Amino acid sequence: MGANDDFFAKFGALDDDAYGDGAIPKKYKELTGLSISVFSKCNECILYHIQGCVVAGANKGEIIEAIKIGVIGAGSVTYPNARYAFQIMEQLKIL
Repeated sequence: MGANDDFFAKFGALDDDAYGDGAIPKKYKELTGLSISVFSKCNECILYHIQGCVVAGANKGEIIEAIKIGVIGAGSVTYPNARYAFQIMEQLKIL
């Protein structure tokens, strides 16, 4: 989208900057992003952040705990999204 509109290019750069290494390492930012994605029930975001977690070196236990935090924050309404996250983990051979 960024190639078609400057707004999306700028937003993408902001996202890259926010999730890059800084005072908080990228791995922990990706795990936080995963928790927020489960909380907000965004399956596309869940996929994006699980992939980011893997690239940043998060292990299976860390990823599962991040999913749990999202479920605790939002409640059982997020169980379908947690199931989706586990399906993604199976597809990526994390489980």
